[in-house]
Amino acid sequence: MNTPDQVWSSLLALTRDDSNISHLNQVEAMLESGVRFIQFRSKLLTGTSLLEEVRLANVLARQAGAILIVNDCPEVTSRSGAHGVHLGMRDASIDSARQLLGRGGIIGRTVHSLADVKRVKEEGHCDYVGLGPYRSSRTKCELTPVLSHAELIEIRSLLDPTPVYLIGGLGLPDFCLLGELGITGLAVCSAFFEDGQLDSNLVSFVERAHSLDAVEVLP
Repeated sequence: MNTPDQVWSSLLALTRDDSNISHLNQVEAMLESGVRFIQFRSKLLTGTSLLEEVRLANVLARQAGAILIVNDCPEVTSRSGAHGVHLGMRDASIDSARQLLGRGGIIGRTVHSLADVKRVKEEGHCDYVGLGPYRSSRTKCELTPVLSHAELIEIRSLLDPTPVYLIGGLGLPDFCLLGELGITGLAVCSAFFEDGQLDSNLVSFVERAHSLDAVEVLP
């Protein structure tokens, strides 16, 4: 698959439904802060409204050399020209998404258990996985139970070499988990909006992620 190296940045930034800041404006702020791997995640936008906002966000992302993933919606991904789609276990199959997006589209899958791992492996190759929850999350309150470190390490090992992003109530100090769990990165949402300081919070996360991405692994 021909995708920029930075697609596997240690930071995957998710937008959220927010009455004060549109998804498009969130994407703009993320790009201006240096985020290069973004998931457009809305549970409220539908139809033309969703498609048009994703289209505009995709233009901005491509201009910045960033990757834009759309949550749940392979058709919107295909029609908007976005780089890929992220699918929950109750969403479309990887095969059906691949038919829409072609070989060049990026497909991510959410995994919450060993049973989910088995299904993902049976479905065939997906490009990356969101794994969790690590702890309770304000954006995904329905995710229970929280996985233990041992469970996360076991699942990550079974998924290897697929890139794995930890999900679930993550903050800036949690970058230490990359080494502890052997994962690729963190998928972050709510922490960006703490104290109403979106821009400064994004800068802090990007600086930390870039410091990790810049480390070379020596043979």
